[in-house]
Amino acid sequence: MNPEETYLEHLSTIERIASFVARRSHLNADETAEFTQHARVRLWEDDYGILRKFEGRAALSTYLMTVITHLFHEWRVKQWGKWRPSAEARRMGDKAITLERLLTRENYTFSEAVKTLTTPSGAQYTAAELEAIYLRLPLRNPRPVVVSDDLLSESAASDNDAGERVDAAEREKSARLAATAMDGLIRQLDAEDRAILQMRFWKSSKVPDIASVLKLDQKKLYKRLDKLYDNLKKGLEKAGVTRSDVLNLLVRGDQDIHLDVISAEIHSISPSNRRGGNNARGGKGRP
Repeated sequence: MNPEETYLEHLSTIERIASFVARRSHLNADETAEFTQHARVRLWEDDYGILRKFEGRAALSTYLMTVITHLFHEWRVKQWGKWRPSAEARRMGDKAITLERLLTRENYTFSEAVKTLTTPSGAQYTAAELEAIYLRLPLRNPRPVVVSDDLLSESAASDNDAGERVDAAEREKSARLAATAMDGLIRQLDAEDRAILQMRFWKSSKVPDIASVLKLDQKKLYKRLDKLYDNLKKGLEKAGVTRSDVLNLLVRGDQDIHLDVISAEIHSISPSNRRGGNNARGGKGRP
């Protein structure tokens, strides 16, 4: 194999893979162009040393995907310096790492990150899933941003906004407490019950959809969920999370945190929704 000829022959494939890796990591157009150039340079430097290592054990495109993904991580480390995802983000996977990066490295607000990751329609992220991840990420200070004196003066003059931010921070603290308590309770359950509740709270899945995916009887699933909700309610109260606390979160709401992941639970354990009316077991309008 002549590495120079291979490089030139597959240059469009190299650029396509580099663009795919960049798009998957939500790079903008300028960053994508910069990384693509970096990948091209790294592949032809040292007399095409990386291509010379190709032994033909897999398709060249597969080899290039692996190599260019590695080059992307190398490029990011040089850009970001010592930034590393938290242990909890690594435990939850790539989606959590991407969200944490936007929030702490690139100083997005949560709502900006959600908009970025859920656009266009059909994206691999959902708002409810990102909210569930966000409430489980450790609080980390974003990198400092230079702010003009004018903006500082405007911020200091807005006492009402400052008070609202404090209230929002308290509501977020309560939401994190609820999420942590729920995770602890769910971890104590058997595998199928864990799957049911994770689909309900992490994915905001409706009961018929859960029943279909897990091959369960829908009517029996409603009864099973009632029992699980009762146990969760007792566990949350024991952990210091009362229904009134969470209802306050839902009623107030926030621009950044909509708390869909918790609203499913409160809707379901509320006495008015568990007994009688249109939402009675198996009745019309049951989620």
